[in-house]
Amino acid sequence: MNRKIPFSACIVLVLIAALLTFQIVTVYDEVKYNKILDSHTVKPLDNPKLSEITALVNEYYVKDIDEEYLTSSLVYGYLFGIGDIHADYYNADAFEEYIDSLQGNQTGIGIRVALQLLEDKTTERLVIFEVMDNSPAKEAGVKEGDIVYSVDGVLYSELGYDEAIDRMLGESGTVLTFEVLRGNRVVEFKVTRKHFESQLVSYKLTDANKEIGYIRIYQFGTATVSQFKNAVEDLKKQGAKKLIFDVRNNPGGEYESIVSILDYLLPEGPIITTKDNSGNTHTDTSDKNELDMPMAILANEGTASAAELFTAALLDYEKAIFVGKTTYGKGTVQRTFPLSDGSAVKFSVQYYLPPSNESYDGVGIKPSENYDIDLDIGEMENMYLIEEERDNQLAAAIKYLESSGK
Repeated sequence: MNRKIPFSACIVLVLIAALLTFQIVTVYDEVKYNKILDSHTVKPLDNPKLSEITALVNEYYVKDIDEEYLTSSLVYGYLFGIGDIHADYYNADAFEEYIDSLQGNQTGIGIRVALQLLEDKTTERLVIFEVMDNSPAKEAGVKEGDIVYSVDGVLYSELGYDEAIDRMLGESGTVLTFEVLRGNRVVEFKVTRKHFESQLVSYKLTDANKEIGYIRIYQFGTATVSQFKNAVEDLKKQGAKKLIFDVRNNPGGEYESIVSILDYLLPEGPIITTKDNSGNTHTDTSDKNELDMPMAILANEGTASAAELFTAALLDYEKAIFVGKTTYGKGTVQRTFPLSDGSAVKFSVQYYLPPSNESYDGVGIKPSENYDIDLDIGEMENMYLIEEERDNQLAAAIKYLESSGK
């Protein structure tokens, strides 16, 4: 259904951007839930003070108690109390979604969106900046650049960001009705949510130079390995002779995924060394096969965990330069432990070191010399929407590769 509406063109200034993959949980874990690691055995919690409080509550508390909420709160409190900022708790539903996300599966319609603030600095809009391949949205004809106009018959201007996103999420088999602004038309879609493989990697030849391939990695999950290798090989077939890897705002991901990708890229040698609470160490290594192409990395303060290892390893082997800002600084490995009721807890079980054996935990990785570059004012919040020619970090990487001589 198409209908005309008035629309006045305006300069868009971005207030904030949010990456939406229609997943309930944020993926920061670096180890699959079933990875075998040395674990630390602790005594069951036996706290006299907690027992005393429980007895008092049972005898005197006047309101009803939600046992499930109480248990979850106790677990969160315990994890907070051990002092691990990377610890987390998942109820059974969230844990199932979490595992699906690591394996590259998701439920929804398959779009990524960013929030924009218009010229008047009070009006916001939700812009679709990516439509995933093989997704329901792609099949329905949703396009990148479409602007969410309404959801379930209610205008976005009335819903706001949080309510609009809540309405767009849903279970497989349910139908999402929404409208988008496309040019001066409003186009309606009725899209059935379903399970599909998440697009964790996107790629293209750069507009500035068709011999330079650009690969954005959103997260390191099971599906990332094949998607990354396919991206490299396809770009080579299209004529790419040099590559840029964009891991800006990549929070990390799965241990096996990053090791496999670095093995594909690096020559023979160490990839990562881990050390547990007993002092035991383990080193994963790369074979002699490597990808012999000039490379550059884009990373920033939102680059963490496995994405930092990706950056550090390529730097340590002098395979690439790093353009951007100092990374987050997370040098620990988390393990997610399933519990008997289907829920799970996650906490740090190891420290890890990149090939150089120099830890960046708490300090981050600094850009290559002369390549500590800020995005222009306002662009940090808008990096998913800026055109290539306005991305000065990307431009610096392209300029470097053009002068690399290979």
